[in-house]
Amino acid sequence: MDRNEVDQRNASAGSSIIGRDDNSVVNINFRGNERVRDLVQRLDREIASDETRNQWIDSLQFFEEPYSPDGVIGLEAKLVRCGRPDKLTLALRHKELFVKFLSKYALYGAAQELLALCLHRVHQEFETHIHPVCGESSITELDQIISRKVVSAVVEEYGLGTFALDHGLVLGMTYWLAERCYVRWHA
Repeated sequence: MDRNEVDQRNASAGSSIIGRDDNSVVNINFRGNERVRDLVQRLDREIASDETRNQWIDSLQFFEEPYSPDGVIGLEAKLVRCGRPDKLTLALRHKELFVKFLSKYALYGAAQELLALCLHRVHQEFETHIHPVCGESSITELDQIISRKVVSAVVEEYGLGTFALDHGLVLGMTYWLAERCYVRWHA
């Protein structure tokens, strides 16, 4: 027998038996992290037992106090300042969608933790990736960065089970944060 010829007719294993190269592709769908999954499971239990809180946790309360580093206050003023006044009607609809979601879940402790994680993530991504390029990038380029770094990333990581975020809700979060002056599209 030639040394490159191996007889594997009677071989057995718990998985594939490979005599040479394995060029197969394995796709693993890993959505969210363990902390997020645990919080979603806790949310399910809290909803089932109607276990609510009477006040927000500190990391969510953080966003209740408006913050205006540049004097441009409110969603409409921000959209006008960056040349997006035509986005106002849709932005208000997305923001209202998020406000309804927030109202539905805001009294559950696990949901508050999830919401705080999402809002802090959106704020951090804006501060890191969007605001530094405002004034240099076109509206289209900014929208693409926001879609990739903020909206899609937050939906992918946090949109699990009962806490079913979608792109519209995350856009609403962004506009809700803009209303409170934590995100902006202008330099």
